[in-house]
Amino acid sequence: MKTAIIRQFTLIACIHLPLLSGAQKAIPIADQTFRMDGQQTFVYAFAEGDAVELTAAELSGKKIKNIEFIPFAGKTIFSRYETDSVARQIIRIPHTGIYQLRFNESGAGKKICRFTLHRTPAGKETTRFSTAVPWDPNEFPVFREVRTSVQTGTDTVMVSMSGQVTVSAKKMYTTNPVNAWQFTLPPGTRQWAYRISVGQGASEARQLDARKLSQVLRSGSMKLMTFQPETALAAFALGAAIDMTISTTGEDVTYAITDWENWQKFSKEEPYQAFVHQGNINIDVQRRYTPLEGTWFFALKNDNLIDDITVTMEIEAVTEKPVIEIQIALEPVK
Repeated sequence: MKTAIIRQFTLIACIHLPLLSGAQKAIPIADQTFRMDGQQTFVYAFAEGDAVELTAAELSGKKIKNIEFIPFAGKTIFSRYETDSVARQIIRIPHTGIYQLRFNESGAGKKICRFTLHRTPAGKETTRFSTAVPWDPNEFPVFREVRTSVQTGTDTVMVSMSGQVTVSAKKMYTTNPVNAWQFTLPPGTRQWAYRISVGQGASEARQLDARKLSQVLRSGSMKLMTFQPETALAAFALGAAIDMTISTTGEDVTYAITDWENWQKFSKEEPYQAFVHQGNINIDVQRRYTPLEGTWFFALKNDNLIDDITVTMEIEAVTEKPVIEIQIALEPVK
């Protein structure tokens, strides 16, 4: 009688699947077709509480002499003799360990068998349990659990920032009519948008843009977005085609987005460098792809001779937050 032990380590063992309504989803483990000849054993690791669904079929419609599911160095927990051409069974795993799926056949008749395995984890903790056994358990029968943190994807997270400063008037050239607002882009920023406005412009722009966002949402043009923004500025930051409100009427401000050194030059009316420079605006909105990290300044200047102005800055940063999960695997103790 021929005996074959086949260690499975190229099958689907650890994939990230979402949870649906709190229930675990079945994870495909194996889909194997082989010629039945003597005894053949397939080896996998399973976690305690797993529900393993086994489907086995003899492709020509003949019976399978014997199928067994056995903990390594343990007692059989499932066995079926003279199985019809198709067999299905749900097997509950009693404890974490290595298990053998064994097919026994005798006689000269040629049979081709196909089997599939799916596992439904008992809970979220073992969703990313590796079923691979990439070593010979006959040589190293003792094993241990190893837990590692792995990044399984990213989540889009909107980070909102806002601030308000007063910029003095020139007061007949007795004061320096400049001020600045400092902000730090959050880690993982991939793009961002800002609105800068003077006086009541911020409130009015928010109301107008909220109506525009409602119209876009009703049109269905944002249904394909995986992340639904809460504000028009957030939607604009994400890349939505919204005609954001801008204005040059009313009280205005000249502004630049720059670093500390160039803000100092700006305040002294010396030549400076900036990512953005805009003059005489009441409301301005822009989407930015640079810079994407660091601390920066809205440098502000008031050309009014008498009246101070209040300037509001709002930022929506689109960030990517890594999704970290615990992966559990077995490894031999050598």
